[in-house]
Amino acid sequence: MRRIILSVVAGLLMTTGVFAQKRDYITVKGKVNFPPSKEHQEKFPFVLKDKGGKDAEVYQTIQLKADSTYEIKVPVKNPRLYTLDVFAWDRITFWADKDDLKIDFRGEDTAKMKIKNPPYIFIESEGKDNQLINMLNWETYQNYQTSIAAGKRQYMAMQIKDTALTKSLSDLVMDQFERNSNSAKVFVRAFKNEPQMVYALGYVSSRRDKDFILEYVNPLIEKYPWLTEAKEVKESIAKAEAAAKKTEDGAKFINITQPDANGKNVNLYDFLKGKKYVLVDFWASWCGPCRAENPHVLKAYNAFKGKGFDVFAISLDDKRDNWLKAVKDDKMPWVQVSDLKGWKNEAAQYYNITAIPMNFLLDSNGKVVARNLRGENLEKELAKYMPN
Repeated sequence: MRRIILSVVAGLLMTTGVFAQKRDYITVKGKVNFPPSKEHQEKFPFVLKDKGGKDAEVYQTIQLKADSTYEIKVPVKNPRLYTLDVFAWDRITFWADKDDLKIDFRGEDTAKMKIKNPPYIFIESEGKDNQLINMLNWETYQNYQTSIAAGKRQYMAMQIKDTALTKSLSDLVMDQFERNSNSAKVFVRAFKNEPQMVYALGYVSSRRDKDFILEYVNPLIEKYPWLTEAKEVKESIAKAEAAAKKTEDGAKFINITQPDANGKNVNLYDFLKGKKYVLVDFWASWCGPCRAENPHVLKAYNAFKGKGFDVFAISLDDKRDNWLKAVKDDKMPWVQVSDLKGWKNEAAQYYNITAIPMNFLLDSNGKVVARNLRGENLEKELAKYMPN
């Protein structure tokens, strides 16, 4: 009898071990509701990457089935973040660990008026691996919609010269950035013991909130030494500090030579000659907050261009047509340059530009006198240096 019991116990332990064994792969499947043309799919394929951005490593190119569905196996030897880039129309970062996932995408924007306004994408599963990502993405999506709506109304208010409404809407746009960061901090605290927390840390400024990030990322690295993303978050702080030193008051700004809309190279130091102050403005056509900020830059440009002020705009676009259309639509008369490398733009890489809009005000010698001047703050700063 004792042998029988021991045999049963041993069998149960073996069975438990089998079920507890770590999976090598999870399944990710779903549907792209509006697939783009074959030509577009060849130029901008559906891929699984290690992160977002042009410099990401591509692990797999995904082919849609005849019914526009897809199904892939994703390795999970070590739990980690992956990104799906869907024909350059949709993008989602997900946590791969224990749960099979279902992720549907809109695909091509079928509206007559196409703007860079990505839809909310829900990561569906039986478990909670992606609970944090789903909730934070929803917060980010809501804040972005508010920013876009406020930006449009702000532009209209400026057209009718309603200064009070313009300022109110400008403040609302700025509030969304702060709200998004604060939301991320709440999720960091709530999921502090979970490795997925690194996703929320990506929404916290490594420049402004260094101490907060270190407070939570150091224990995470100690608890999960295999978590590469946590180490990268910590490394980003060092990069941000190095970039901050490069742009502190009195620092000489790097000389930039990039092609303008006509393909002619424009040199920043040459551009500075004969001018008192120049705003180096990092932006992109696809950036809603940048487009909302452009009317403020235009207003400052018109007010101070006769006193020696000018703008040197660097676009982080990677599509020439989108860039030039935005320049025309936003009525920006100043110099525009871009190497069309997106986030890999040489100047953006040098200064660790991870969020836009971002700008730097330079004097005639190319030295930084102010940075990140948003809304009416640009005009106020210029008035200090070039009073009536």
